[in-house]
Amino acid sequence: MRIAAVSKSIPSKRVGNSDIIDTLDAQNPDTNPVLKSHYLQAVDKLLSYTGAHHRYMRDQESGETAHEHILAAMKAALAEAALAPDAIDLLIYCGVGRGFLEPANAYFFAAACGMAKANCFDVTDACMSWVRALNIAHDMQKQGSYERIMVINGEFHVGIHDNWQIQSMEALDFTFPMYTIGEAATATILTPSDQQWHFSFRSRSKLADLCTIPLPGYESYAPASSRIGLNGPMKFVSWGKALFAEGNSNLSALIASIADITETTDLFFPHAPSERIYREACRKMGLPPEKIYLSVYGAYGNVVSASIPVGLSCAQQEGRLKRGDRITLVPASAGLVASVVQTTF
Repeated sequence: MRIAAVSKSIPSKRVGNSDIIDTLDAQNPDTNPVLKSHYLQAVDKLLSYTGAHHRYMRDQESGETAHEHILAAMKAALAEAALAPDAIDLLIYCGVGRGFLEPANAYFFAAACGMAKANCFDVTDACMSWVRALNIAHDMQKQGSYERIMVINGEFHVGIHDNWQIQSMEALDFTFPMYTIGEAATATILTPSDQQWHFSFRSRSKLADLCTIPLPGYESYAPASSRIGLNGPMKFVSWGKALFAEGNSNLSALIASIADITETTDLFFPHAPSERIYREACRKMGLPPEKIYLSVYGAYGNVVSASIPVGLSCAQQEGRLKRGDRITLVPASAGLVASVVQTTF
């Protein structure tokens, strides 16, 4: 399997850290002024500490939609791979952002893009979704089920899963990560080749409640947990500090199990919801800083399952990633799960 194309589409509205502070201020006119002042100062400090600078969001007032960006990414990938829409055999929609629980979101985008022959389904595993989709595509391609596969995602959450209510200083423990979220769509085309791929995963399911977006009625599907639903149904709750610590520990154990990973890699691509924390964590894992691509978070925020394909697209455009480079994907995700994927770009 070969990555024939990887493209991104980024919304128009550039949002800086000061804009996040201004939104919090405006959304909480009746909050105790002392609490609000301390809360806003803490958010500003944490955003700076994590390495956040900007993120992009839809200008919803002007009618900008997730649909248009996902289609734009799809069309750009098709152009890059020099393929017509009906050349795609399988379309996989992945990620957290979605418009439908039923049917698969992939059907709507296959129809909109003119992929009349494509089979369709969705894959979801939090920020690991894109890597899971690639693993499934690899195995399906290898067994001869499909030849040309497109993987798409649309991580658009503002106005859906966000929560701007200031509850308390303690609530920052599970609410702050939402302020780092950016929006993006990506499309990746995978074509047959003899290129080798090696996928490794390490899950720790007992930590599933560290980062959640619960549906209404979720209580019937899971044991009671004091960590879930604190912002209400459909709202993002992430215990960021614990999630990073446990995620990095899990990823470190997986990396340690793979021989010569540094020597056989030209460039590492993590899912980086915090540039500073990941830079420090990767150094402790023995990964050379000069080989780690960490430019996504500062420029685009945490774009969830789109983080790595956005990184691949950016690195290629910058000339830092070239064909023939040996790459290793090293994401950690809610669930809790870590992955190491080794291949050649």
